[in-house]
Formats: sequence, structure tokens, C-alpha cells
Amino acid sequence: MSADEQSPEATEPNGGITWREGNVPYSPQFGDVYYNPKNGLAETQYVFVAGNNLPEAWQNRENFTIGETGFGTGLNFLAAWDCWQKDPARSRRLHFVSVEKFPLTRDAMARAHQNWPELADISRQLVAQWPTGTMLPGVHRLGSDDGSVTLTLLIGDAIDCYRDYHGTIDCWFLDGFAPSRNPDMWRPELFNALVAASSHDGATLATFSAARIVRDGLEQAGFEISKRKGYAYKRDMITARLAPKDTPDQDTSGKGIDESPWFVLPKTTGKKHIAVIGGGMAGAACAHALHNRGCAVTLFEKSDHLADAASGNPIGMLEPYLTVDDAITGRFYEAGFRYSQRLVRTLAESGHIEAGFCGVLDLISGPRDEERQAGLINRLGQSPDLVRLLDREAASAIFGLPLPHGGLFYPDAGWVNPPSLVSYLAHGIECHTGSNIVGIFDDGDGKVVKSADDREFGPFDAIIIAGATETGAFDQTDWLADYLRPVRGQISYFDEGVLRDCYGDHPIRCVLSHKGYLTPARNGIHVFGATFGRDDSQTDLRENDHAFNVGQLGKVLPKLADVLDPAALSGRAALRTTTPDHLPVVGPAPDYGAYLLAYADIDKGKKAARYVDATYHKDVYICTGFGARGLIAAPLAAEIIASEICNMPLPLEKSLMDALHPARFIVRGLKRRQITA
Repeated sequence: MSADEQSPEATEPNGGITWREGNVPYSPQFGDVYYNPKNGLAETQYVFVAGNNLPEAWQNRENFTIGETGFGTGLNFLAAWDCWQKDPARSRRLHFVSVEKFPLTRDAMARAHQNWPELADISRQLVAQWPTGTMLPGVHRLGSDDGSVTLTLLIGDAIDCYRDYHGTIDCWFLDGFAPSRNPDMWRPELFNALVAASSHDGATLATFSAARIVRDGLEQAGFEISKRKGYAYKRDMITARLAPKDTPDQDTSGKGIDESPWFVLPKTTGKKHIAVIGGGMAGAACAHALHNRGCAVTLFEKSDHLADAASGNPIGMLEPYLTVDDAITGRFYEAGFRYSQRLVRTLAESGHIEAGFCGVLDLISGPRDEERQAGLINRLGQSPDLVRLLDREAASAIFGLPLPHGGLFYPDAGWVNPPSLVSYLAHGIECHTGSNIVGIFDDGDGKVVKSADDREFGPFDAIIIAGATETGAFDQTDWLADYLRPVRGQISYFDEGVLRDCYGDHPIRCVLSHKGYLTPARNGIHVFGATFGRDDSQTDLRENDHAFNVGQLGKVLPKLADVLDPAALSGRAALRTTTPDHLPVVGPAPDYGAYLLAYADIDKGKKAARYVDATYHKDVYICTGFGARGLIAAPLAAEIIASEICNMPLPLEKSLMDALHPARFIVRGLKRRQITA
């Protein structure tokens, strides 16, 4: 949009912008305002909402998804949301997928929204969920208070983001700074990426620009172009529709961006009744995510109560796992932390769960650790709201006790009581505790599960197996058992009076993470640990494990460790489930035999397009392998599976989805000739 008619008035920069005419954001980088200051909302309603035949296009649909190329202030999102909620014939759910390379700060967004008091309620909901500080690149999942509207925000370059994202897009809002102001975005690569992310023939598009480069680029990408009168003084704008493909080779329903047929997800039509096997964090999160989408969910747990294993620990750290490079593992756990942090904070502030956002101090434990932390700060730049590098004195002041080293402080991190979170996630779900499910069968009407005492439940439309290491105990998943490894972990407790006796009235102010961890007191008890006993599946309390935990604590707080007697400590032991690549297993259950037949010669270097799409055990899904990071990974993993089952936009990039896919172990083994057909 043009800035020629704007007042030269400007205020101080806020989030990389200045301000025109009071509350109109202006980008010095692109030399343009974010929207028309006189009638920005009316222009959005004309160009994008009406230009895509809304509200008619979404009426009487289960789901409707809008894609966008420039989120900016969120005006287009708010306009679509406002139109949707006023339509009595609206779709059951509205999904909005957008991209933004330079996200506004929360304060800047709230200020920009002051121009539209009629959108105040939905603006409040968006601003409340908007991160208070740095938004790292990747996918951020936000939504309305009632969950009926979902925003999937991709932070980064529009072309790169949509090349690596597979949504189910029904219409496009092609927005952003004008082609003359931002030519790097309006390129053929962008239009091709939009086509690859479109879910079907007939996806529509609208844009304010009628520039030749836009018309030609859209036509070459497969859109049929129409011109219509532009808004107000503008002569023309464009609407378009994705044309039918003439040949199968032109299919863009997923393969346009998914060049690996072994990771192509199964087609779904939306499921209504789902069984979840496993009552820990992963299972409860899956049940909650599906329940929020209107599914009937039945949860099975073999123990007498939920959160009986690792999810039963009294305190768990909610800490980001950030890496020096941009590797897959770090990117996934970054995404998982921001999703969990937003969820847990919301639930804690409303009094539903026990959690504390006191921050986590990650102490330097040696030269390699010091190098890692310095590299991390170098990658992230100056982001004090996300992470701060502290010297010994500053770290001691934040922690509340003298420490031997400095380290990284994560101010938005903290702790959570996992059982309270599991309990909340399972609220309203039909739960069968004491039910050890040992089999999954088809009965013609759907899936049936069978317990060890020969009880049958069902039929169900889909099954999710979230049973930790026992996820590999079913006929559909027995091959996976070789990749799921139990790791015993024991934590130790001591009374807060012990700390007072050592240091006086100086309570711990944040979670301390070193080679172990130490938490602030909860109900008068401090928790510290933890051990990592590989391939040890016993959960008895052991004095030598308490001694190990005390020894680790002694490296940072020797005075405290000296008064802790391992023989007198209480604690808890549980099993974690890990994988060889330290990533969880999330997605549809592959048909192992079919994979071996279809991809037996995958090591020969043939083009991926020559292979058939993946074959799965119909309507069976896997969610396990979170190790010690269930709190920052399981809620996002549940969102992934629920989105797959309900045919909704995915909350992660395609490259990360592939990295979590259960079949990755099969594909890797075939490529390395470790598995033979």
C-alpha cells in the first residue's frame, strides 16, 4: 500500500517501526505504512474477505483455512475472524495460516489495533497470546479463547516458510508491502510455494496488487486470474482460482513440497471417536487436543491412576532446549517450549494447574559448556527477554545463593507440577484406569481395543498409542520396540528447613540447572536430581542414586550437599522413553512390511518421485519417545497428531514433521543397508 499520502509525522521506533498519524505503523525499511490509515479495515474487507467470496465460501463447512503472506498488524486476520464469528452459517472452525519475517512487538500490535474499537474483543484475545518478547523463526500456534479459531504463524521469509509447510489452504490473502517496495517477496518462487501448500483444486486468492509481475507469476503457478475494481482510488485488484491439474504430475496436494513419498501423510476425512492408550503426559495431551476439536475421546491407562510414571514427578523443569546451530533437534524443542510455555502459563494464571515462572538458570559446568553458551548468545543476538548470559555475581543474585559460575538465564522458563497438568488435560475425558490394552483389531465398523483381561472396547475411528516403551508391544508397532529405550531416572527430595539451616532465610528464587537440577520449594519440599540409568527398567528407590544426586549438587552448592544424607533422603524413580536420535516418535503408524517392499532399493539413489506413497496401518497413530523433555514436547506432539487426524493445518514445518515421523527409522535403516527386505 502506498505511503505517498501519509503525514511525515513519526514517533519513536517500536519493534523496528515508527508511527504515522498516531497509531499507524510505518516501516522505514520498506518505506510504507502497514495499512491505509483512513479506512484500512474497510479495504481489507473489500480486497481479501469479499475478494475470496467470504463468508459464503466457508458456510456449512467443518473446517475452513485461510493462508496469508504478510501478517503485519494482524488486521486481515482480525477482519476474517470478525466476519466469521458474525456469520450464523459459518464453518465449525476457522484456521488462519500466515507468515511474517519482521513480527511486531506485543505493545506495537496492541497500539496499532486501537484504530479499530469494533475489533477490541478479538484483538484482546490475539494480543494476550502474542509473545512478550523475541519470536524465534519457525511455527507459532495461537488461537481464540474458545479454541474455535486457530492462528498458525510462520516466522521467517515467506518463500522459505511456505516451501517447508503443508497446510490445507482454502483461500489466500496475498498481502505484504507492495511489489515496488518489497520485490524480493513477489517472485515466482512464492507463487509456486503457495500452490504447493494449497489443499485442492479451486483454492481462491485475492490481492490488492494488479502488477504485471504478480499476474504473470500467479498464472505460471497455475492460477486462473480475474481482474476486478480496486478499492477506492485504486484502479484494479486481482482475484484468482487454482486451476485443475491436467495430469497427475501436476498434483500439488502435498507432493509439491513433500518430495519424500515415505513421509506422505495418509488422507483423513476427520474422525469423531478416538481411543488413546496411555495416561501420562503424552496421552492426556492427545486426549485434550482432540477433545478441543469436538472429538469423543476414551483414554486407557493400565495403572490405577493417571500420571503414574515419569509424569508423576512432583516438579518438572519447563526450560527451553536451544542449540548453537539451526539443527532439527533444537528447532523442534524450541517450538515445543514456546507452545508448552504459552499453554502452562495460561493454565497457571487461571488457577487450573500448579506452576511457577521464576526463570531457569543454566549454570556453566565446564569449558565446553561455556563455549556452547557463548555460541548460543551469538546465534540469538541480544534477546534479554529470551535468554541472558550472566557472570557469577549476577547469576548468584538471581538464584539467591552464592554460585561457583555464571550461566544462561531463561526468564520465561520455570517449573510445573506434571500431575496437575495431566489432570487438567484429562478433564472431561472418559478415562478407564486399570485397563491394560494389549491388542488393536478391526471389526468392520472401526477399531477395537482389547485389554489383558479380555475386555473389548470400541469401535473407534482412530487409535493413538502413547504408552512409552510399551508403544512397541502391539502387532502394528512391534518393529518400533528396537528403537524405544527405557532410561531410569531417580529424583531426590529434602525439606526447605535444611536449606534455611545452611544459608539462613535466603530462599531459592529460580530453578537451577547444572549437571542436574534443583527447584524452589513446593509445599515445603525441594526436588533435585536426576539420574540417567540406561536400559534399566526398575523403579525402586536406591541409596546409591540419591548419593549420585547429592554428589552432582555438591559441585555447585557444596555446603548444602554436605548436610544431605543419601540414606535418609526420600524421592521417586520412574522410567523415561528415549530414541536413538533424541527426538520423539509422532505420527501415523507405518506398515513395516509394506515399507520394506516399496522402498527396498531406496539406497540405490533413485529419484523419490519413482516411489509410491507410504502405506500405514489405517487410523493408528504413535506418540512416544519424549525422554526427559515431555513437558516441552508432548503438548506440541499432541497438537500435531490431533491436526493430522482432524485434517487441520499442521503446527510445524514439513522438515520437522519428517524428523518426527515414525517411519524415519525404517527409511534410515534401508538407506544405510541396516535393514533388508
